[in-house]
Formats: sequence, C-alpha cells, structure tokens
Amino acid sequence: MNPKKSAQHFSLHDRYMRSILANTEVAREVFEKHLPAKILAKLDLSTLSLQKDSFVDDKLRLQVADLLYGVNIEGNPGYIYLLLEHASTPDPLLPFRILKYATAIMDAHLKKTGKKELPFVYPLILYNGERAYPYSTDLFSLFGDHASLARSTFLAPYALIDLSQMPDEVLQQYLWFGAAALLAKHARDPDILPIFQTVLHLLKHLENQGRFDYIYVSLTYVAKAMNVPNPEILATIVAENFTETEGEGIMTLAEYWKQQARKEGREEGREEGREEGREEGREEEKHAMAVKCLKMGLSPEKVVQLTELPLKEVKKLRH
Repeated sequence: MNPKKSAQHFSLHDRYMRSILANTEVAREVFEKHLPAKILAKLDLSTLSLQKDSFVDDKLRLQVADLLYGVNIEGNPGYIYLLLEHASTPDPLLPFRILKYATAIMDAHLKKTGKKELPFVYPLILYNGERAYPYSTDLFSLFGDHASLARSTFLAPYALIDLSQMPDEVLQQYLWFGAAALLAKHARDPDILPIFQTVLHLLKHLENQGRFDYIYVSLTYVAKAMNVPNPEILATIVAENFTETEGEGIMTLAEYWKQQARKEGREEGREEGREEGREEGREEEKHAMAVKCLKMGLSPEKVVQLTELPLKEVKKLRH
C-alpha cells in the first residue's frame, strides 16, 4: 500500500471507529466484554462519558486513534483510555508509549481540576492488523535482562535521602559526600560557622585526594547561598587551611569574604555612630567574635589580630 493510500486508509478507519465508539452504548459493551473483572467490578459504567482530549503524538496521528472516557471508579473520577491500533507494523515499544499517554492524561487531569490526587487510568488496545499482535503488552518485558529488577522496583515507592532527619554525626561518616551533605542540610542556618569546622575537616580529606574542584565548588556555595555573619573569620580559616598552590579560585573566595567583612564593618560603623553607647557595642561584638574564633580552633594570637583585643583578655575567653 503506497503512503497516500495508507494515510487515506488510516483516516477512514479513524473516522469510522471514532464515530461508532463515541456512542457510549457501544463503548460500554466493549468494556463489559474486555476489561479485567477486578477493574470492571469497581466501575460505574452508567457514568461513562467521552472526553474531548487526544493524547496521541502528532507523528502517530495517521497510525493510531485514541478515545478517552471518563468514568467513576469507586465513586471517584477515573479514565479508560481506548487506543485504536491499526498500524500495519506493530510497535514493540507500545507499552512504553501507553505509559507516556497515561501520564499525559494524568497531567491534564491535574491541570484541569487543580487537585493533587492522580486519577486512575486504564488503557485498552483495539488492534486490527493483518496478523496476530506479536509483541508483549507487559511494560516490564521491555527491560530485557533487568525485567525482574524493574518489576520489583519501578513505580514502587522511591528511596528518599532526607538530610533534615539525618544527624550530623551520621553525615560526617561520608568521606566524599559528607561535606556537601552537611552544607546542604545547614544551608539555611542563620550562621554557617558553627558547622563549618566539621565541613573543613572533610574538605581537608578531599584536599589529600587532590579534589580541589570539590573544595572550590563547596566554598563557592557557602559564599553565594549561605549566611556568613562574620566573613572575616571564614576568610581567615580558608586562607590558613588552603594555600595558593591549591588554586587561585579558593584564595579569591577568601579575599571576597575579607572584602565583605570590610564592607560590613564600614556599614556597622556608620550605624553605630548614630546610636548611643556604640563603643560598648563594639566591645561586645569583639568579644562575641573572639569566642567564635576560639571555638573554630584559631590561636589566641590570630584572634588578637582579628579582633584587636588584648592577648590576656582573649586567653581568658578560652575558659
């Protein structure tokens, strides 16, 4: 059959079958005779109605026709999807195509109703090829050697890694994933510094593996996505733990935090100049910063450089 006659044949078949099956009495008889008993028992075929939507790919429009029927299933809206296969060459990937059509129907239903509950969709194929249909209608047969694994896992509940419910102590055990997991878990913390010491330990492991790309990406994430109330502390920690030989990008981030600290310092100075007791406020801030630095493991001498507090005073804060 030449393509022109083939297209005409499909078009005539389409129009004929659509016009007949648009009659719900005809469709009801087809469903009563051919739907599985366990599904038929749950349907209220008195509610059967033809829907206007079509979900067949444009490229297949001349090979297949589809009809979508709405029907109540145990009192809730559902659908029976009738696909009219009249292609001269059966498609071995038909089960996968049906899966795509079914999800398209579900998506359209969600958009139409605004609800968050998926409708039940059952496909039924009407085939009138010249020979018996030669392929399996079982989706899992398409997975080949992995059919058994797919049958036991595909469409089953997915595995979920809920970082919010995993203790930090557990995440620290991941030598490779740990740093990223901890940063992602604490990304919305008001201050990233308390967890950063632990992250730093894991990043140092990655440094030993030569994975400076991981380190740079992680520090960039901290710079762009997280709250760093004391950027100068973070800049000092980064600068002391990673050298110039480990990549200019890391040092650039350290300089970025230093600039942020200077900018915030100027803004805070201007604000404090408008308030009474600004000197006392600065001293309290220095003490708070010193305590954080000491907790992060910085030496008292380095804390003196950062806060300009007397060494004796800083040493007292360690106790």
